This record gives sequence, structure tokens and C-alpha cells, in this order.
Amino acid sequence: MARDYDDERLVVVERDSGSGVGMLLLGLALGAGAALLFAPASGRETRERISREARRAGRRVREVTDEFGEKLADKAEEARAAVDRRVDRAKGAVNSRVQAVNDAVDAGREAAAEARRDIERAVADTKRAYSDARRAYTDRVRTDDVSTRARQEPPADEHPAEG
Repeated sequence: MARDYDDERLVVVERDSGSGVGMLLLGLALGAGAALLFAPASGRETRERISREARRAGRRVREVTDEFGEKLADKAEEARAAVDRRVDRAKGAVNSRVQAVNDAVDAGREAAAEARRDIERAVADTKRAYSDARRAYTDRVRTDDVSTRARQEPPADEHPAEG
């Protein structure tokens, strides 16, 4: 007695974790085995049904693995894009800090150059003031010597005539 089976069976697979493909294959194998045990048919009908179910299972496995491969490729691309974004942000932060350090170094160099010019001006002013003070002191000493000598020496007409 031949039974008419619906060839368009619907298989629903739910995945909670990454082991969905393994569970699908296990479910297919258990379903096919149960169908063979509980649906008596002739040997030829059973072989045809097994062949048909095997082809259907093979197609479904290819579909699931293709979907899984596409999803895996999508996830890999998303991960790559996320890593690229993080790397770009890190590069931006590093470049920003490098620029800040370079700006600080340039400001330090400029401040040091300005301080050097100020010190050189102060040293030149000090040397000039020292030189002016020394010259004034020397001039005063000469002036004082001339006045002191003038006071100590008698006038030329007061000298007694010598001999």
C-alpha cells in the first residue's frame, strides 16, 4: 500500500548560539530515521523517499551553510569596520597629542629665545652702566686730583726766588 507524502515539507530552524548547523544536521538525521521507522512502505518506495529526503536535506544544508557563510562574512565586515573606526579614532587622538606636544615644544623654544634676548639685553645694559660708572669715577678722580694739587701748590708768584 503506497502512501502519498507531501514533498514540500517546511523545516524551521531556530538558532540560539553558533551550533545551529550541527543541530540542523542532527534534526534532519533524526527526522529521516523516524520517518523510515514509522512509515511502512516497500523497499523501493523507501529507497526513493530516502533519496528524495537526502537531496532535500542536502539542498537545505547548502542553503543554511550559504546563509551562515553570508552572515559570517557580514559579521566579519562589521568587525573589520569597527576595528578600522577605532584605529582611526586612536590615530586621531595620537596625532592630536603629537600636535599638542609639538606646539608646546615650539612655544618653549620661542620663550627660551625671547628670554635669551632679554638676558643679552640686560647683560649689555649692565656692561654699559658699569663702563659709564667707571668712566665717571675715573673722570671724578682726575678732577679731584687736579683740585687737590691746585690747593696744595702755591701760586707761581708766591715761590721764593732761588738763588
